[in-house]
Parts: sequence; structure tokens; C-alpha cells
Amino acid sequence: MISNRDVASMNVLDQWLHYIDTEEVLPLFENEELDYKVPRLEALDWENLPDLLRCVCRDNNLSSLRHVTDIEEMESILDLLKEHNEKTRLRDVFCHLLSLEAGAMLHIGGQLVASALLHYLPDATYLTPAFFQSQTWKSHKPAIEDDLVPLAPVIAKGLILAANELGGFIRQPFSTLLRELKNLSLQNFAELVELIALTVRSPEAALDLLLEVLDPETPRLLVGRPTATRQFTSSLFGIALDHIDEASNNKKAEQESIRVELEDRKDGYTIVKSILRVDSAMSGTLKVGDHVSMTITNSPQNDPLTKPFSMDALVANAETGAVTFRCLHTPPAYLDMCAWNVTQCGSFVTSKTSFDAVMTFYTEREACCKIYASLLGLPDTEQIDPYNVDLPVMRDSTLNASQNHALAAAMKHPLTLIWGPPGTGKTHTVIAILTQLLKSLPKSRFLVTAPTHNAVDNMLRRYVTDKEAKRLGCAAVRVSTQVSFRVAIPLLL
Repeated sequence: MISNRDVASMNVLDQWLHYIDTEEVLPLFENEELDYKVPRLEALDWENLPDLLRCVCRDNNLSSLRHVTDIEEMESILDLLKEHNEKTRLRDVFCHLLSLEAGAMLHIGGQLVASALLHYLPDATYLTPAFFQSQTWKSHKPAIEDDLVPLAPVIAKGLILAANELGGFIRQPFSTLLRELKNLSLQNFAELVELIALTVRSPEAALDLLLEVLDPETPRLLVGRPTATRQFTSSLFGIALDHIDEASNNKKAEQESIRVELEDRKDGYTIVKSILRVDSAMSGTLKVGDHVSMTITNSPQNDPLTKPFSMDALVANAETGAVTFRCLHTPPAYLDMCAWNVTQCGSFVTSKTSFDAVMTFYTEREACCKIYASLLGLPDTEQIDPYNVDLPVMRDSTLNASQNHALAAAMKHPLTLIWGPPGTGKTHTVIAILTQLLKSLPKSRFLVTAPTHNAVDNMLRRYVTDKEAKRLGCAAVRVSTQVSFRVAIPLLL
């Protein structure tokens, strides 16, 4: 028999179930949007500025530029427009100055103007085509082209950082700049490729910059043996494209927005810090070396049609309650007035280590790698001593013909490269090579490394379960390293 109290309880239960089923589930963290304003010319107190700045920047009277009397006055006009993101007006002023200089209509020496405008390009890289296609550059190139050597990498980096904003329009200025260069150091070239990998978010745009713009110029720009430079560039391009593909396929937007503030400027990069709630998911998901993109949650209050600013960064430090980012783009002046959405693009640790390894290999050469010449197939005069390697080879019944050929080559040559697509038995072949090396050189130790922990663990699992390896009784020692600093995870046998 059901009492009235039971009926009342069941009614309450029904109401509770209905409430649970229909109640909106709210996120643990809110994506806040903060009102902020970007600097605008209209907000300036023009009465306190010089007449020439008012005529040019406020009234857009370009003819007044002929009254510029010194470089500082010219740069103050350009800086004012740049600080207020007036790209169109800045381009017009810049081009008009070039025109006035070409016509000898300025009160300043032509070479001084040319040099000043060249040095201004890192601050406004989209002006690169206008400068290098001008009569000013053609006339004064012999006198100032040496200034371009240290400036060019900076300008090139600025163009790459603007690729997401300018899209396909970045190709012409980038190509124009490269054509004007006499040479480019391996270090600067590697830094450009690395920056493309981190900041160009479209795989198609990255491919275009790497293969259609950079690659054709490398034989002329990079000094060194053609074989070495070709392998150097192809190695860097491969690492870059791998990370770009990984980043485009593994993007994961965080469910919360954050506030950031300026902490430091180091090695040319801006360091920003965010204080997180203790229960923030980012405290557990963000790790040192992670590549992230950061975008302001909303458009500025005084320019609602403007696309919110976005920048790429690397996680420099991550701990409970705080995370520090090394910004690849220059953050805006209103950095701490906004809320930011964070999107994870995957770890850059392995790619960075690979970039550094390639750079070290091709710059330090024999000092860092005794088999440098062998790897590149350089002339016999640069080959290393073969160490008289000629170990006995026993055909392995578990291997096919090509795998046994690889085994024989490994036992007779100081350097053997084994290539094959996935599933062709490379790991099994390497295990067979290891066991025969251990038989022939029982007192030796062998180091096995790979780009990832998983690759080493896979090798270790295959080794410890191999029947022939078990009969040898040689134990493997798994040596772990800090993955945030190194990529090679060794396995000692």
C-alpha cells in the first residue's frame, strides 16, 4: 500500500528528474569579452601636435611633405600613422616621400632619405615592394645596399608574421626582398623556415612560401656545396611541413578565456603571463614547448568591424595557477585590456629539436658528426676512415631478401641507411641487426635513439620479446630524457 507521503515523494522525484533533464548545462568557465579600444587618430589632441603632423596625418595633405626639414620630423609622421594602425595613409605618405626624393623635391639629402626609409621597413614590412621598386632604391642602391644585409632577415620575419593578415598578398613583397639579397646565412634561413612553421596557419600558404618563394632562391642565397645546401633546405622544409600539418589537424580550442599581462622582453621576444584559476583546465593541458595561437575574444569597441588581433606563441613555463608565453608576434599596446582565447596547436618540442639538430649538423659539420661527409656523399677526400668494418653475417630466416640485404650492408659498412614505407619490417630488421652486432661485438655497447618516446618503447618491446635476443641474455637499459629539451631518447644495449 502506497501512502500519501510516498506519492508526494514520487511527485517531487518526477519534478527533480524533469529539472535535471531540461536544465541548461553551463560551462565551468565563462568566455569573457572585455571592452577595449584601439588607438585612433580621431582621438588625438591635435592642438598639441606640430602643424606639419596635423597637415599630413589629420588633413591628409601630402603636398605638405615637401616641407619636411629633417629625418626625425619625417619619422615622427610615419610613427604616428603606424601607432594608430593607419596602414593606407602610411603607405600613401611613404610612397609620396619616395616620389619627392626621386624628384629632388625634399630639403633632406637623397641618400639620407633612402637610408631612413630602408631602415623603416621592419616597422611596416608591407611597404617592401614600394621601396624596392622605387627610383630611390635604384639610385642609391650602391651606397646603402650593405645596410640591407642585417635588415633583410628582420624584414623577412616581419613579412612572415604578416602572412595570416595579408594572405596571398605576402608573396610579392617576400619574393621582391629575396631577389634584392646577395646572400643569406644558414642560421637566418633556418629561423625563417621555423617561423613559417609556427606562424603561417594555412598549409597552402606555407607550402607556397617554402616551395615557390624560398626554395628557388636558395641556390643563390646560401653559400656552400650544392649537395649540402639542397639537403639542408629539404630537411628544414620537411620538419616545417610536418609541424604545420600536425598543427592544422590537432587544433583544440580551450573552453575558457584568459587575461594576460606583459612580464618581460627577452631575446627579441615579448614574454606575457597569465594567472589561472587553480581548477583551470589549462593548468594541466598546457606544457612547456606547446605551440598555441591566441586571439582576442571580441572586436575593439571603437572599431567593431575590425577582426580581433591574433598571435602565435610558445609556452615558456606552465605550472598550477600560471602560464607564461613567448609571443612570436608583437602583442598590441592594449594587451592587458582584453580577454584572450587560446587554441592549442600541438607540441613544438620535437620539431624544435629537429630544427636545431639540422642546423648544428650543417654548420658545425665534422665537429659535431664524424660521418657528415658520408651522409652527404661528398668526395673521397672528405670521407671518414671506414674503421675496417667487416663483421661476419649470418642470413636470418625471419627476414626477406631485401631485409637480409640490409642486414649484410649494416655488418659490412660504417654507415647504412635503411628506408621503407610503414609496414615493411624496418623495426624487425633493426632488431636482427642488433642481435648480430651483439654476437660479433659482445663487449660493446649500442645506443638506439629515435625522435619520440613511443618509437624507442616500440623498439624496446620488440627487442625484449625477440627469441634470438633473449638467448643472448643482453639486458636493455631504458634511459629517459627531458623531452622538453631533447628529442633523442636513448636505449643502451
